Order: sequence, then structure tokens, then C-alpha cells
Amino acid sequence: MRTKKTEERYRRYQKTHFRLGQCTLCDRKKVKPRKVFHYWKIINNWFPWDLIAKTHHLIIPKRHVAYDKLNRKEKSELEKLKLGYINNHYGIIAEATHRKKSIPDHFHLHLITPK
Repeated sequence: MRTKKTEERYRRYQKTHFRLGQCTLCDRKKVKPRKVFHYWKIINNWFPWDLIAKTHHLIIPKRHVAYDKLNRKEKSELEKLKLGYINNHYGIIAEATHRKKSIPDHFHLHLITPK
């Protein structure tokens, strides 16, 4: 779903950063979020699905946590955001299956406005 150029950048990044055991989502703490909520923040996707997406952001919990470790308050806020803010600003919410997750230990959802 990425252009060849974006896919190549993504593969290079994977080789250098993933091998070091770094969480690429936590690395983005230096980057200004697009929107901040109590438990969640929306950030730009550095490697967007640019073949299909006009806009491609990620929503991530503020803490480094897998889905099954989210607490009740984090899950509740996410559901409210899906029904409100996310529904009003994006056309698609996408989540990879567990075996296809590139970052399984830091839960995230892809927020897309399709082309």
C-alpha cells in the first residue's frame, strides 16, 4: 500500500531501528503530536500507505503498552475517540493482525483518509 520509494525508506528504517530493539513509536516522543488526549495521541505516520491514503496518521497510547495491557480508562477513552473525534476526521481505522504487526508491543491504530 506504499509507493516503492516509501517502502524502501521503511525497509531501511526497519533494518537499523528494529534490530536495536527500539520502539519506533516511542522514538517519536521528539515529534510534536498532531492531537493529544488524556491517554492517547495522534501522530503522523512516517511511512504512510501513500498509494491509498490522502492522510495517514496513527493513534497510540501515551505509554508503551500492548493492547492486552491497556487499562480500563485507556480502552474507554479510545472507544469514545472512535465514536467522536476519529469518526469525524478519518474514513478508515485499520489494525494489523497480531502476526502481521510490525510493532506488537506498542498498540496503535492506523487512521486514514482515503484518496
